[in-house]
Amino acid sequence: MAYVCRNYDEALGTFALRKPVRSTKWQPNERPLDPRPQTHHRLIEGSNSYGKYFDVKLYQTVMARFYEPKVEDGKRVERRLYMGHGSQTSQQFMYHTLSVDFGANRLRDSEDRYSDESIIMPIYSKHFMYDEDNTPFSLDAVFVDGVLDTAQSEHTPHYRLVADTDVRKFKQRVAAHFEPYIMLAQMRMPEFRASCDINYRLGQKFGGEGFNRAYYMAIQEMWTDPEPRQQDIDVFFEMCQKAYDIIASKRGMQQPDFQVGGSWYSRQNGNKNSTVDELAKPIEMTEFRRAILDRIHKYVGSNSMKKPEEVKQFPKHSEYPRSNIQT
Repeated sequence: MAYVCRNYDEALGTFALRKPVRSTKWQPNERPLDPRPQTHHRLIEGSNSYGKYFDVKLYQTVMARFYEPKVEDGKRVERRLYMGHGSQTSQQFMYHTLSVDFGANRLRDSEDRYSDESIIMPIYSKHFMYDEDNTPFSLDAVFVDGVLDTAQSEHTPHYRLVADTDVRKFKQRVAAHFEPYIMLAQMRMPEFRASCDINYRLGQKFGGEGFNRAYYMAIQEMWTDPEPRQQDIDVFFEMCQKAYDIIASKRGMQQPDFQVGGSWYSRQNGNKNSTVDELAKPIEMTEFRRAILDRIHKYVGSNSMKKPEEVKQFPKHSEYPRSNIQT
């Protein structure tokens, strides 16, 4: 991974430290970020009407542009432009080299600590501006004496999805339609408990399940057909079992004395895994029902009917809808 380069001063120091690369693949104003030149990690010196700057480039994307700081009214003003990218390589580069995260960046408050009042500085993969040389960026951040000035800064507009009256009524109809099946699933909770598979893959952060076509086809059939096929009902209960497994796995991962199967630690200890009976907090009927209903709405399409509502620029941590944000 490339060396750390978080601002103009660090970029200037790295540029001065590195020697020009004697190759037709490198321009005179380019330097490698690493001591051993890597063509996909570049530090590029440039200038425009705003001032001098350094670009931090990964492959074909300028991930950051650091402008030379200025002094205005006795205060140090530094402008930094960022562009996010969703690939794993780019996210790692942003974290290790630029010391920022793809998506939400939670800044420290006035007392140099994290709190609900902390500002969220987002870096998205969708640009909202072009600089003078037509390079796209998703965040234009201005720091005054090292603190983000939200009045002078701007980022790609972002939105959260909200349900209006029509959407809420539709979701109520969906819930009422599937209520008999949900009740049957709740009655079968002892069966799901006995067959529970607690797994590291399901319980880890961002783990669980993605889109499952078999579940989608079954739920669609049960939603549109007054007398669905037994095989679709069987797939529905299979989905319920997976929902139970995920709840149990995530709860086990959060419990200090719980050993989850499938992890490196579990394999080193002879796969002596904990069971669902060892969960400190058993899975309750209400949360199981909610998990099933969430999946039903997902595959029926209830959530796609929600309307986008713009979230203000640089919201507080308490105002940022992490699980419901789009650009």
